Amino acid sequence: MAGVTEFAMRNYGLGLRAPRPQHLEALARALGVDPAALTDYRVETAHDALEVLFRLEEGFGARSDPDTAGARVVIDPVAPGAQKLDAAVRAWVPKRARRDSGEISDEEYVDWKRGFGGKTD
Repeated sequence: MAGVTEFAMRNYGLGLRAPRPQHLEALARALGVDPAALTDYRVETAHDALEVLFRLEEGFGARSDPDTAGARVVIDPVAPGAQKLDAAVRAWVPKRARRDSGEISDEEYVDWKRGFGGKTD
């Protein structure tokens, strides 16, 4: 598939190897998804997730916003570099609502996430 051997694909799937950037691009094209959907960011613990949130704070003006219901992360749309992320998160909101209401299936929602890559529908 996409110039990648079956053996290499198996190793990628098992987490034994990571594809080179050109292979990742080719695989993403063949599957019709954004390359980021195939990237393993290795966020496995609360600490890992917190590190991601800290990077979002530094790069996109994200901040914590605690309230009586718990804590959430908000994006400041006027922060440098945050406009595209803010727009993407706003596009995510109605899609998630459609999934939660049963209007679209879990599979359709996952397919949408895999192919998002800057698209809004």
